[in-house]
Amino acid sequence: MKQIIITSVIIWSISLGHLQAQTSDEEEKPSIPIEKLEWLKGYWVGDGFGGISEEIWTHAEDNTMMGMYRHTKDGKVTFYEFMHLTPEGMKLKHFNPDLTAWEDKEDFVKFPLIEVTEDKIIFKGLEIWKKSEDEMEMSLRLNRNGNIETEVFHFKRSKL
Repeated sequence: MKQIIITSVIIWSISLGHLQAQTSDEEEKPSIPIEKLEWLKGYWVGDGFGGISEEIWTHAEDNTMMGMYRHTKDGKVTFYEFMHLTPEGMKLKHFNPDLTAWEDKEDFVKFPLIEVTEDKIIFKGLEIWKKSEDEMEMSLRLNRNGNIETEVFHFKRSKL
């Protein structure tokens, strides 16, 4: 079973590498005050990738927010993410359960910010909807073996 999970995570990570959103220097980047994204702050628990997804977001400091993600399935951690959110977008790195990185040392997955509304944050390849003060939904576009798929996560705010 462990081998199946590891193989699935490796296949997913290779596919995710093809997703990395690109932006050119000519594109106009929105300038959003990071404080508009602070509704994300807190501990969130939900579903996704056939298991349990947990996210923790900190308050804004130095024009950034820090996020951490953990995915578990059948009581076992399958991977982690470390996220960096700025007015320009989100960068993240993936880690195996033993904290070995998926991306090379200098690489990370990028989601350039496209638009922010009162209840939605839209990145290239990722959208986050504020459903209520204690509920959010995420839609992630993935390239799996040449097929574009969308994974939807449903989160509820929880207490640590």
